[in-house]
Amino acid sequence: MKLSCSFALFAAVVAVSPLAPSTARAAEVPAGVWVRDGFKLSVAVDGIKMPRFLALAPEGTLYVSVPKEGTIIACRDKDGDGTYETQTPFVAGKPANVIMQGMQWHDGWLWFAQLNAISKARDTDGDGKADEDVQVLGPDQLPTGARGGHMWRALLIHGGRIYTHVGDQTNATDEPMDASERKKIWSFALDGSEKKLFASGVRNTEKLVVRPGSNELWGVDHDIDNMALKLEGDRKLGQGITDHNPPAELNRYVEGGFYGHPWLVGKNQPNLALLSEPRLMEYAQKAIIPEWLLPAHCSANALTFYTGDAIPNAKGDVFVAMRGGWNATAKVGYGISRILFENGHPYGELKMVNFLKSETEILGRPVDCTQAPDGSLLFSDDFGHKVYRLTYTGGKTARK
Repeated sequence: MKLSCSFALFAAVVAVSPLAPSTARAAEVPAGVWVRDGFKLSVAVDGIKMPRFLALAPEGTLYVSVPKEGTIIACRDKDGDGTYETQTPFVAGKPANVIMQGMQWHDGWLWFAQLNAISKARDTDGDGKADEDVQVLGPDQLPTGARGGHMWRALLIHGGRIYTHVGDQTNATDEPMDASERKKIWSFALDGSEKKLFASGVRNTEKLVVRPGSNELWGVDHDIDNMALKLEGDRKLGQGITDHNPPAELNRYVEGGFYGHPWLVGKNQPNLALLSEPRLMEYAQKAIIPEWLLPAHCSANALTFYTGDAIPNAKGDVFVAMRGGWNATAKVGYGISRILFENGHPYGELKMVNFLKSETEILGRPVDCTQAPDGSLLFSDDFGHKVYRLTYTGGKTARK
């Protein structure tokens, strides 16, 4: 979905500036947030203005990207109580207009992506701030194309390769597949050489992950907006088609795979705005359908595979952060879902956290999620300026 934020909503929120070290203040979960029975939601990090992507170092430091500030904040839980007491700028001074995006800890470095660069940074003198910042890929090497649209750059380091993706430059750009390097997943060697096309027909996947115990690449892809605009016209009869179509997608991305965008959505449903495409049936024949469908316009934004034991029966499942969108009449998303897996494939879904207080009032917009060292789930909220922790406290859980 297109990002839609009302900055007036943020103005009333008091936030600690991420430009200097600070001590996180105690904070409460907003009243009205629904949490599944047997689980507790608490605030792990408070006061970072519009936190987005998350990455954990092996020793437990939590890195939080702040796109609007061009910074990455290192957060530390010194006493192990689940609250990160200190916030220190690890990387700072990056241009905010190129957006600080995906991150991953790999081989002693924090790798991070911007629209026009992929870099790695590390702290060699122990002061908590990066003193080495090396650009691995620059704007002349990276697939970027025209500015605008979905400019979030995904980043994954796996198997000695860098994987990256930038989404569609519009809602659904109808152009030949070789006309743009966007809407595709590309890979590079770790030194930035050996550029290869991995997959195509991808609208906007902001985070790529590997399913544990495999070499499979997975991601959640945003659905398009205004699916039936031509049919619904002035919307005097509402938007009975657009409200429910198309679904967001949980995809397994394979090398050489084509995933349908912009001509096909969901399980090979034609994009109603592009029915005149003469190659539509050709595309449908080769398109790979999603492994799982999520609600239309939920803005399923990021995911993490669970590998721990702290949440019973959850090993191998996926947790998805849904930021919520603007295109449905009734708000949808704005929460955390758990996708149940068996034998490497999804088969069910459980809502875990819901930030929709009513049809018109939202209390949070989850962006990214990751597993904490103790097995709890951490997720960022760029609406409430928090990172939350979801912890199992006892009770019924899904059975495999």
